[in-house]
Amino acid sequence: MILDIHSNIVSRDWLYKNLGNLNLVILDATMKKKANSESIPIPTLKIPGSKKFNFDTEICDQNTELPHMLCTPVEFQQSVRQLGVYSDSIIVVYDAMGIFSSPRAWWMFKTMGHEKVYVLDGGLPKWIEAGLPTNQEYSSTATKELGNFESQFKPHMVYSSNEVLSAIDIDEIQIFDARSIGRFNGVEPEPRAGLKSGHIPSSQCIPFTEVISEGYFKEKEVLKNIFNGKIKNNAKELVFSCGSGVTASILALVADECGYKKIAIYDGSWSEWGDDSLLPKE
Repeated sequence: MILDIHSNIVSRDWLYKNLGNLNLVILDATMKKKANSESIPIPTLKIPGSKKFNFDTEICDQNTELPHMLCTPVEFQQSVRQLGVYSDSIIVVYDAMGIFSSPRAWWMFKTMGHEKVYVLDGGLPKWIEAGLPTNQEYSSTATKELGNFESQFKPHMVYSSNEVLSAIDIDEIQIFDARSIGRFNGVEPEPRAGLKSGHIPSSQCIPFTEVISEGYFKEKEVLKNIFNGKIKNNAKELVFSCGSGVTASILALVADECGYKKIAIYDGSWSEWGDDSLLPKE
């Protein structure tokens, strides 16, 4: 059974009803650690049929010290084929914290040109809370089950530090920061050692926690009001930043959900910007 989806988000009921769909690929995008190096418990329960999508240390750029930077389109393609992802797969991503790292996986697939990718609203905690079925192990992918996914890279969805630097003075591009208001204003310490405090000049803060309520995304009209209250009338492109490009993806997904289609993630985010003495800070 396939249900029409007109959103980036699917409910636990939708996923439960579609567990038997042969085109469905379920990916657990739970990170190993938070920004402050505090471990995130490895989930002992898994949604049936799910596979581990480790963008934190595996499906990422291995040639940089910056955390979980986007890998090349070829590397991404090879990795997700091994997870059994096809060009026509319906992908649902979730994480064990609810809504935290799964939108990062959503953005990665979108950036690589895959449209049928969705985030499970409420993630694993709400799935378990509802008493829905779980497994103890991830689904395995045999060699014969390799997918045929082909990356169709969309470079406009990824910003470098130089592109952000140029965007600061472009009135039609608006930069948003998903970190807490305390970190944005430089009155709370950065969880990563050695980083300067503050924010990118001309950027505005929408803490990612503002778009979530009780473990779920807020209603779309509420989300629209949050964004409409911040976005300039002449803004044609939105760029999202955070600590390392993870929670920025939550805002990017919500912006897309609210109808803002020209969106990008500053992949290096504050991990890069706050560590570079040559980049301006406020």
